[in-house]
Amino acid sequence: MSVEKGQGEVVIIKDERVAALLDARHILDQDVKQVISTAEATGEKLYQSGSERYLAKLKTANATFYVEYSPSGDGYQVHTAYFHRSEIMEG
Repeated sequence: MSVEKGQGEVVIIKDERVAALLDARHILDQDVKQVISTAEATGEKLYQSGSERYLAKLKTANATFYVEYSPSGDGYQVHTAYFHRSEIMEG
């Protein structure tokens, strides 16, 4: 189990399986923190009833990140994350 924390940042908690998954998908802790931080600040997240989990997304310049997480003590337990790249081309 690892806990990633920086001063004034969202604290994320991930087990070995999730850490390996994020690494394999080339998803940085910084990206996960940004998604959760934005979701918690704006309230734009989906609640999965019965599981106490949330699903949030954040679109950046060239990718959309999705993170499934739940509040856990002083941080957020990350259950999974993925992203897709997209580019809108005109004409």
